[in-house]
Amino acid sequence: MTEQEKNNYNKMLNILYKIGEAYKTPEEMQNSSEEEYGLEYEEALEMAYENIQEEAKFCIKGITHIK
Repeated sequence: MTEQEKNNYNKMLNILYKIGEAYKTPEEMQNSSEEEYGLEYEEALEMAYENIQEEAKFCIKGITHIK
């Protein structure tokens, strides 16, 4: 594995950890979205979904498939 492949792997792994651990569950979000974010649950959930998509886009930018 090249140094660049190692860096790409670690970048993707870090983003997956962030998505898996830093984002709240839908239930947690439903219970705290108004108090914590000042948003209704549906809007907070939509924003979280969009944030996860952006995290994924950032993660894969410049990474190509291994052939």
